[in-house]
Amino acid sequence: MHLWPAKSEMFLSPHGQEEIIRRMRLAVKPVKFQSFQNRSLESTEEDAFLFNGKVSANGFAISQVVSRPNNFLPLIKGRIEGGDSGSLVNLEFGLFPSIKYFLIFWILLMLLFSTISIVQNDDILTIIFPLIILLASYALIISRFKDAYYKSRRELMRLIG
Repeated sequence: MHLWPAKSEMFLSPHGQEEIIRRMRLAVKPVKFQSFQNRSLESTEEDAFLFNGKVSANGFAISQVVSRPNNFLPLIKGRIEGGDSGSLVNLEFGLFPSIKYFLIFWILLMLLFSTISIVQNDDILTIIFPLIILLASYALIISRFKDAYYKSRRELMRLIG
């Protein structure tokens, strides 16, 4: 079990490497793509992309397109190995680096509050309260990442499976 929210798996696709790359390029909006120029102020259809990110000749780094912010959305990194009859896809799901940095800051802050309370000989509630907040935050992070992981994985499997 990982202490940090992350998953990795290998997936055998019946599609060849070139077919997977072709499908990915159709469904992944490039990161630097500015779609504002393609939209008028009238009601027009949104872009039909499933993911944001980069696709290269033998791999990709993507995240699912969402309609509202989700800090626990996984960054999906994949490597594709194979030929025309089938491919092995190595997938890694993890948090975005900026979210990891924030969580490290949050953990250190809560530990600092507890340490200060211990040094000042505060009552037990003042010492334990930041640790309870820390454990509750950790449980929330794990559950939200897990939900986002399953949703993103399901969409990705529909695309390349």
